[in-house]
Amino acid sequence: MSLLRRVLLYLDVIRRLGFLNVAYVAWYRFSLKCGIRKFFFPQRQFTATGPFFHPENAGCQSVPVRHTGGLECHPTATVLNCSDAAAGRTASDRDCLEAWKSSLLRDAEQIRQGTIRYYAHHWRTVGEPPDWFLNPFNGRIWQHPHQHWTTLDDFHAGIGDIKNIWEASRFEWAVTLARAYAVSGESAYLDTLNRWLGDWAMKNPVNTGPNWKCGQEASIRIFNLLLAAYILKQWQHPSPALQEFVYRHLERIHTNIRYAIAQDNNHGTSEAAALFIGGLWCGRADSGGAINADYENASLSEGLSHWQTQVKMTPPGVCADDPPAGNNAGHSAGNAVGDSRKKRRQRYHYFARQGRKWLENRLEKLVEEDGSFSQHSVTYHRVLLDTLIFAEFGRRQFDAEPFSDLFYRRSQAALSWLCAMTDTRSGNAPNLGANDGAMLLHAHSCDYRDFRPSIQTASALFNGRSFFAGGPWDEPGYWLGLNGDGASAAAANAASPTTSLAPEGEKLSQVLPGGYVIMTGKRSWAMHRFPMFRFRPGHNDVFHFDLWFNGKNICRDGGSYSYHPDVLEESDYFASVKAHNTVAFDDTEQMPRLGRFMLGQWIREEQVGAIEQADEDGRHWTGSYRDYRGNRHRRKIAWKEDTWVIEDDFAGRFEDAKVVYRLIPDDYQIEGNSVMGSWGRIDVAGEDFEMVLSEGFESLYYWQKQPLPVLVLRIGKNFKKITTRFLLAS
Repeated sequence: MSLLRRVLLYLDVIRRLGFLNVAYVAWYRFSLKCGIRKFFFPQRQFTATGPFFHPENAGCQSVPVRHTGGLECHPTATVLNCSDAAAGRTASDRDCLEAWKSSLLRDAEQIRQGTIRYYAHHWRTVGEPPDWFLNPFNGRIWQHPHQHWTTLDDFHAGIGDIKNIWEASRFEWAVTLARAYAVSGESAYLDTLNRWLGDWAMKNPVNTGPNWKCGQEASIRIFNLLLAAYILKQWQHPSPALQEFVYRHLERIHTNIRYAIAQDNNHGTSEAAALFIGGLWCGRADSGGAINADYENASLSEGLSHWQTQVKMTPPGVCADDPPAGNNAGHSAGNAVGDSRKKRRQRYHYFARQGRKWLENRLEKLVEEDGSFSQHSVTYHRVLLDTLIFAEFGRRQFDAEPFSDLFYRRSQAALSWLCAMTDTRSGNAPNLGANDGAMLLHAHSCDYRDFRPSIQTASALFNGRSFFAGGPWDEPGYWLGLNGDGASAAAANAASPTTSLAPEGEKLSQVLPGGYVIMTGKRSWAMHRFPMFRFRPGHNDVFHFDLWFNGKNICRDGGSYSYHPDVLEESDYFASVKAHNTVAFDDTEQMPRLGRFMLGQWIREEQVGAIEQADEDGRHWTGSYRDYRGNRHRRKIAWKEDTWVIEDDFAGRFEDAKVVYRLIPDDYQIEGNSVMGSWGRIDVAGEDFEMVLSEGFESLYYWQKQPLPVLVLRIGKNFKKITTRFLLAS
């Protein structure tokens, strides 16, 4: 690609991203390079002493009971004998408890032994307490953890994927240990929780090291710690250590939130929600006396000591640019305590206001009326929905003013979108777009690929009813105290017919204007991706076709594997057209890649049809697009019961085209122009084409990949039409 061509592509992308966003990101990166930004984030030690959580307030919990009227939860009940958390329960209660408790305590025991689950899938030994700077996937350790975070590279060549450093510091394990202690009363779980948190605070001073580099990572720590506090009944009366920890994270997030907003993705929503929840929580904890005079005096005396000994790091309670005034410091200590507390409470309320403002702003801009999100990814969409769960739950706990009607309409639409994308038999969903292992709502033991916990919790919160029948996905609702009629009046009033959920187990055929077609057969359904890019695309997946049958993903997407793998080409593969069920012209990408997370020449739709009735039982949909090289792809999808027919027509000056279908692993046999599998068969019709089974890869979990069979249909330039028929059978 010539330099002029590349410049023109960048200019087009800048126009689409928005000049103000691009200008701010450019300024941000310049301020990092020249060291300006470092002065906005003073390094300091945490000074509050004592454990984060106290055993006397963390009673054992009861279990949820499902009756015909809905899910009933009793989060305030306690068990007198904590060694037997099921004492005094009915038989159904005990069965429900044991079903959750066994897997929960098994996970908690692994954590106690120094093993952490990465990306909700890989168990890795990290030490007890963990080495917070270890990449357990390659054994490398961050060598300079005491540097200011602004001086560190995003992609460190010597350490590998920085997400492998961050994952342990997201504190997913904190929620697991809190749940384990709550249901068992075993002090070992609470001891491990406090020891690890204290060790993290000691080895990760404020704004120091890689774990402070990302504001979203700081937000996720807040979500998990406050959820643990709620589970342990220390939400309203936190320890000084916990309150100081949250406050310093809020400072980190707020000072850099404009950069998160400029990304137009889930960084902005997560950080805004953390500011809102954390600000409300700190304000209530402070006004309730949780931050008492002893803590104030301790923080101030620590600050005086640090200044007197000329330690470079600034302690809590003392402004970085306002050191105590020499010999008069002791005489003014009492006034300083009061002033400090007043200023801090003002900042709490300011954080909450800013968080609310930006969260409502992000939903208005980034979430479409049909619920589609700016990031074309199912797992990132779950991150959005989990964020909204935390925000609305926190608002209710502190009886704060409801969000805007638009917020609730977009939240309900986002929920409906994820319901439409989720297979109701398995709880799984298409591996669409980026998949970096993110899952914010960890208060359950379901698999990472199971989206039912988030859907069930959001449905109870925003729509006042459960979406699925009872199961382990009910556990988050139990810990949050939600039941089947838990929607707030504000959410109920904001509901509209366009955001209502389909009845349980029913999936509706529909065209979602955000770029998706959902098609339902008898025991099968499909998702088709068409180009609709208001925000930057990350994958070359235009006209990707995802097919499901009896809860199994027959034709599947590729995932991400890693944003910074040891072999960089592996990252390129998973985002390329090769890893999606669509067509590649002349082995080139649909959109040229300009950077790690940036594509140029965003494709626009040429035609997006409606779903039409073909006969009494059959339906069809048709769409087309033209890429930047002038090649045109028209696709018609027709289906009747569990038979799916895909007609692909091509036009352009290409030499050859390859239609790809990435299949569920199976023992396939090619017989003529057919492929036979245990789930059914594929018949291909056309002229001048070659059919082969090759091998590709998929990544269902971050930093995991596995081979899968790929059906490749190579079409010559003289004949530009091919028909593929999927006949699904038991």
